[in-house]
Amino acid sequence: MIPGYNCLVRKPASWPSVSWESFQQLPQCWALCSGSEEENNNMKRKITNAMLLITALLLGSFILFVERGTHNSYQKSVHLKTLFAIYPDSIERIQMERDNTLIECVKTAGTWQMKKPTETPVDSGIIDKIIDGLARVERGEIITEEALRERNLTPADYGFNKPRARITFKNSRGTFSWLIGRDAPVGKSLYVMAENGGDITSAPSTLINLIPTDPKWIRERTIFSDEPATIRGLDMRRPSGFLRLRNNEETQWEMQQPYQTRVDPQTLQTLITNLTSVRIVDFITDEKTDLAVYGLEKPAYEITVLSQEEQTQTVLIGNLVADATNTLYAKNIENHSVFTVSAEWARLLDVKPDVLRSRHLVNLQSEKVTSIQLSHQQQQIEMTRITNQWQMIRPIRWDAHPAKVEELLKLLIETPIVEFIDTPSAEQSGQTTSPSAWTILLATDGMTNVLHISEPNSAGLRLVQFDQSSSLCYVPASIIRDAHIDPLFYRSLSVLEIDPVLIQTITVQKLNQPKESVQKTETGAYISGQLHRQVNPGSLTGIMWELNDLTTKRYIDFSPTALSQYGLDQPQATLTVTLNDTNIIGRVILIGNPTDDGRFAMIQGMNIIFVMSEKSAQTLTCDLTVPIENQTPEINEP
Repeated sequence: MIPGYNCLVRKPASWPSVSWESFQQLPQCWALCSGSEEENNNMKRKITNAMLLITALLLGSFILFVERGTHNSYQKSVHLKTLFAIYPDSIERIQMERDNTLIECVKTAGTWQMKKPTETPVDSGIIDKIIDGLARVERGEIITEEALRERNLTPADYGFNKPRARITFKNSRGTFSWLIGRDAPVGKSLYVMAENGGDITSAPSTLINLIPTDPKWIRERTIFSDEPATIRGLDMRRPSGFLRLRNNEETQWEMQQPYQTRVDPQTLQTLITNLTSVRIVDFITDEKTDLAVYGLEKPAYEITVLSQEEQTQTVLIGNLVADATNTLYAKNIENHSVFTVSAEWARLLDVKPDVLRSRHLVNLQSEKVTSIQLSHQQQQIEMTRITNQWQMIRPIRWDAHPAKVEELLKLLIETPIVEFIDTPSAEQSGQTTSPSAWTILLATDGMTNVLHISEPNSAGLRLVQFDQSSSLCYVPASIIRDAHIDPLFYRSLSVLEIDPVLIQTITVQKLNQPKESVQKTETGAYISGQLHRQVNPGSLTGIMWELNDLTTKRYIDFSPTALSQYGLDQPQATLTVTLNDTNIIGRVILIGNPTDDGRFAMIQGMNIIFVMSEKSAQTLTCDLTVPIENQTPEINEP
């Protein structure tokens, strides 16, 4: 029994020799049976909680350490496998020397530039591929300095006294150089060593192929650096003549020389694509030289590209290369470099001006036109698009039929130009300004196109002047017709739309017959306005639905000088409708003489003669009421 403890402790034979005094000084928590049962339970809970907390902290620390170290460990393992242990994106400068050729390239703002042996642009994609390839070269056998001493060998025995190549990288950490020695006696490998000494490492023999022996291999072969979409102008001196093209403020291309005219977008795009697709075939010299030797003193071609930033780039194209009939000498005027280009490419630039000219009279999209004005022999029409709905606003206001407006726009936009007249005679110019000529204005947001169109000639062609251009062109006479100056041509075929719910009274007056009428009561029922007669439900319903959507087959006249020729001075029938909405006036429909496809009709106040179908005329003039002895049911609103 241990004094002060309520438990018996035996000393096993295997315990080391420890004094009982030392044993008594152990913490009380080590005594498993000390104190009361409640104290023991409390102590156990405290110990358990403490152990759980410590375990959780240790586990969290382990996970954090492992997770944070995973990526670095992976990178380190990769770098242990690769020879140069570099990150391609971190390289700012690379210097490669092989076969007495030193090439140095520097990256500025993400673009590689050659500094040695000459300062010139390089193909950044090729440089990136070289660096990426070097970063992937795997490390082979390592020969330590100690192993060299044991074998009584020196780096010279591995070809490093006269290295085959040298590679130097520079990044934010410093500058690092490696030497490439001889090939290994066995296997497809060679030896590599840091220039400042150290271990020798073997690497695949394909490493040497990543180092160019000729600067031409990595030079930029694109001549025009601008993207096609950023080009704003072209000046081209060619055997076929000078050509000047400009993109104006409305982002439309126009030809300014040899004459001023609009340019066909697709043909121009083909020209620009051909221009920017050129690649340098070979580099001749980077030194200042006699340009006459290459035919560049008086070049056959001089191509200037104007970019969006108002910067220019000019290329001269000279003689054929002596032993290569399909290449021409060329150079940028900004430097001394002479190179060669494909002769076929140069021929593609010799496009004739007429091929580039737009054959469309109006270079617009119909959906972008917002206003149309037509003037012809003192007649005027003006239409405007309001929330995607065309409306006639002159000489009268009404909704325009979308299909009719689209028909006019299609003719103006799609009619092809037959012939260009670049130097018109006075007589030809006078035809587009004579009193009988047409003037058409097409407006879009921020731009207005004006067309002056002559009367047709005997060949069925019209002369057209576009805006204030000094040139004219011939187009087919079908581009415009007399019907296009008639307001009725554009009027919707829907003549009248009356909501049946709004109808208060209907009166039908047939020629030489008693008047018939019905009116709505406070209950919504309709009653006859004549004694001893009652509403004919079928007739009333038919009239109401006809008035809800009264259409015409065709319009005849607008603001007629006389109505007698249509039988409307003494109409065969008159239908009067009053409405219970005080904001909407009633309507009076006059029905006149018969015609081939119906009856002449007019809505009083609109002064428009139209043809009403015979079926509509019969519906509107049927018996509205019947004698009261013929019992018929009462009719309410349809």
